[in-house]
Amino acid sequence: MATDFKMENLKKLREKKNLTQTKVGIDVGLSQEVISHFEIGNSKPNIDNLIKLADYFNCSTDYLLGRTDIPEVIRNINNQDIIINEIINKYNSLSDENKKYFIKFLDFLIDN
Repeated sequence: MATDFKMENLKKLREKKNLTQTKVGIDVGLSQEVISHFEIGNSKPNIDNLIKLADYFNCSTDYLLGRTDIPEVIRNINNQDIIINEIINKYNSLSDENKKYFIKFLDFLIDN
């Protein structure tokens, strides 16, 4: 049964750490086939497996689910952290040219 949900960030984390699907599966108590199915979207992890994977990679479940581009777990979040995160997300969505303008504008604000 195919779904339109892929855990692409799971694959990114695994490859960044040079881990095989088999190694991850063994370490979290799942088969290589299950890890593969999560990555290509043939199945979705249950909540327990999602938490196991997030703990294993020390990342947020939101990152594994593709709901954020920030892999780090955010603890003790406050309003300033939320604002900073929003600024970063907006900056990352800019074109390269607009990023340069943005930096120049920030420099202007700081100098005045």
